[in-house]
Amino acid sequence: MKKLILLAAAAGMSFGALAQRVSEGHTSKTVNLNANLNKVSAKTTSIYDTLRNTVLADTPTLYYAGMTTDSGFISGTDAFGDMGYSERYDFNSIDSNLQVIGVVTLFGGTVNPASTKKVTFYTWNVGPQESVSTNVYESGFPDIALDSVTVPITNLGIAAADTLADTFKTFLFSTPTAFLNKSFFVGYQINYDYTALAGDTIGLYTTTQYERTTPVVTLSGADTIVNNQNATLYNDGSGWHDNATDNFGLPYEFYIYPIVSARNVLSVKGITKNNLTFFGNYPNPAVNSTDVSFFLASNTGVTLQITDMSGRIINTIKQSNLAAGSQTININTSNMPSGDYIYLLRTTEGDGFGGKLTVVK
Repeated sequence: MKKLILLAAAAGMSFGALAQRVSEGHTSKTVNLNANLNKVSAKTTSIYDTLRNTVLADTPTLYYAGMTTDSGFISGTDAFGDMGYSERYDFNSIDSNLQVIGVVTLFGGTVNPASTKKVTFYTWNVGPQESVSTNVYESGFPDIALDSVTVPITNLGIAAADTLADTFKTFLFSTPTAFLNKSFFVGYQINYDYTALAGDTIGLYTTTQYERTTPVVTLSGADTIVNNQNATLYNDGSGWHDNATDNFGLPYEFYIYPIVSARNVLSVKGITKNNLTFFGNYPNPAVNSTDVSFFLASNTGVTLQITDMSGRIINTIKQSNLAAGSQTININTSNMPSGDYIYLLRTTEGDGFGGKLTVVK
């Protein structure tokens, strides 16, 4: 299998042979980092397409080398036929009260209204550590599927035109996962033929380059451990690959958030993603109000969006420049009808978690 080094820089560091993209039977795939891009959501098929919350000098559009037409998105359908994308979430191993009941996602791109294609969202456990080379190890990739739900791509919230905004969508599993006692991945898979996409070019939004705050690699004695935070499933039989070290060296995060539920919120030690540690809301069920609790590792802004189970936005609360440390946002539920609601807590950098809130009268 021939390996081509396409981009070695990750989080300002060079990982040499780690920063690779496996290419087997494909034309080399390139990252355009200098396009004059001024919009986040693109529906055209030019080389300026992107799904990223991006800046002008940081554009991860993919295209075939030597060609001027777009070959797809780095976090979705592309000319390599990449089949899956996943994001890892970590929580205290002594806390076994956490369940994953679904995901909240933000997709962009282009969808043919008549498309019959589907994506399947998953929760996976974290597989065992894998050896890459002498004294270099992957920390673990998606392994056994714990839950899933299949969704038509026409239901992903992708707007029909550039002038319209793509929207967050909630997808619940038919039953929650079992109570988890260690880290997990959430993500999606899609099977498709790029040459017959018929107008469908989709992918997850991501954070801007370098907004990932967790280290790409850590050292353990003489060993180098690659922290597999997000990964892409290649279609060439080589399995999952770490995006920050083996897929163009891009240390970003996907806009896919687990909706978590805890048996007893007061016992939860917190689930963490980069700058944000999430503790859920209490009381739950709520009558007149409930508090969403979280911890910030550094100063940032947050947005809390509450929707009903059909996805209709009930309330949006924004707080800018919150200080590092423990924080609480109160949700007034006195005027909310009895029933279940989903909320998404998200930082300015794109870290986030979803929760399920029940209101009783």
